Amino acid sequence: MKTIAPLPLARLDANHTHVEAFKSLAHLSRLQVFFFLVRAGKEMSVGEIQEAVEIPGPTLSHHLDVLRRAGLVESRKEERYIYYSVQREAVTTLCRLLTACC
Repeated sequence: MKTIAPLPLARLDANHTHVEAFKSLAHLSRLQVFFFLVRAGKEMSVGEIQEAVEIPGPTLSHHLDVLRRAGLVESRKEERYIYYSVQREAVTTLCRLLTACC
């Protein structure tokens, strides 16, 4: 497992993007979807996500959109399917912000 080096305190700087990311994770269903994608470690179709987290389609679409707009996941459309994966760079930045003072 890769360790994340803490940010130097002089570089600790949160912005609106970070706030939106944390707000998007402050919902149990979105957190479950996010954790599922993190554990998967690869892109997953909406159908696969829905089967795993057991959230109705329209509700899942809303949660995935919130996570996407917050920059935590990215999507790719292929024909009539949409695939989602974790946006690793954004998540790494958030982790580094959280661990900066530790």
